[in-house]
Amino acid sequence: MGIKRKIKNYIHIKKYYPLSDKIVIPDKNKKNILIVDSQIPTFDKDSASNRLTEIAKFLGRYYNVYLMDWRKSIPTVDLKKYIQNLNDHNVMVYTPFINKFGIMRGKKHFINNLLPEIDFVWCHRPELFEYYLNFFRKKAPQAKIIYDMVDIHYLRMERGLEIKYDKNRAKELSHYKYIETELCKKADKIAVISDKEKEFMKSFVDESKLVTVSNVHNLKVKPEDMPSFEKREGIFFIGTFLHDPNVDAVEILYHQIMPLVWQKMPDLTITIIGSEAPESIEKMNSEKFKIAGYVEDIIPFYKNCLASVSPLRFGAGVKGKIGQALEYALPVLTTEIGAEGMFLEDGVTALIAGNDDYQKFADNIIEICTCKELWNTLHNNSEKGIYPFSIDAQKDEIFKLFE
Repeated sequence: MGIKRKIKNYIHIKKYYPLSDKIVIPDKNKKNILIVDSQIPTFDKDSASNRLTEIAKFLGRYYNVYLMDWRKSIPTVDLKKYIQNLNDHNVMVYTPFINKFGIMRGKKHFINNLLPEIDFVWCHRPELFEYYLNFFRKKAPQAKIIYDMVDIHYLRMERGLEIKYDKNRAKELSHYKYIETELCKKADKIAVISDKEKEFMKSFVDESKLVTVSNVHNLKVKPEDMPSFEKREGIFFIGTFLHDPNVDAVEILYHQIMPLVWQKMPDLTITIIGSEAPESIEKMNSEKFKIAGYVEDIIPFYKNCLASVSPLRFGAGVKGKIGQALEYALPVLTTEIGAEGMFLEDGVTALIAGNDDYQKFADNIIEICTCKELWNTLHNNSEKGIYPFSIDAQKDEIFKLFE
């Protein structure tokens, strides 16, 4: 790091830090877990971050949990609420500091102090596992390394390439396939997102290493306390556009599904929520097809809309957008790919169409927006749909990672 950068960082820390008022004191009688991610998880922006946040908070009850952002040496001020949230649940998040002698201590100081004490390293996402595997094997040989796949990236890419081929993505796929089917064998434990992916991974690694840790969702409302069918209007889609399946899903909504819906319901509006929308998506914006971008407070959509729609045609893992809708007792409309690994039952806990059956998806939208009885069925069955993703349902599996 150059001297100018060091000075700039020093000034930044003096001005804005600390980013949390709580100091977490480790318990010497507890084992130590270091979670390494590509970012400080932003629980309200993507499902993988929400999952990791909930897991870290749960682990904070039983272990000393430390979390480190791989990429940024200086967490920015906009991450303050995420750091505070984790600190409030006894998760110690790396942030640099200036000691009593006026010397700045950063990531190297943080890691070096932890290395002799670490019992487990949780590598979240394949890039992190690949980058840190040899480092922690050498520097902390006593630590067991957990590789958290999040989903099988190469499988998601493979499915996407079957729909639209891209030479660069094909090269990327080969790299992820190596990590996810070969390099993963060097992990002590591997966290997979669903039992279906666990079954898939048995072809590559010993089953004893595989533990299912899915998304974590809990019912956040009582269905009877939420606005009724008559008080709602419109539907919405949510998902970051850094994720290819979401871009494809919105394109399908715009070009294939909503025109069929508007033949029967010409006034129905759909709102598209998500950060990093490409120009091609931004151009779709209209009164009936609203491109909202990133929305900080999405709760009003769960309270006031009739359904969350997710016409995914490819992907892997379980879908956080579906679990989040169930948290607020909101009916979910998705595809077979969207429902994969989600324990959903068509007509009971969700409405499910074929991956390319646009007419069926459109019919499902029309039905959920016009049939009060069906809407109430899905609304009232939300707890049944979400239970498999609760901490209570998953805690025994989570503990298996630390045996």
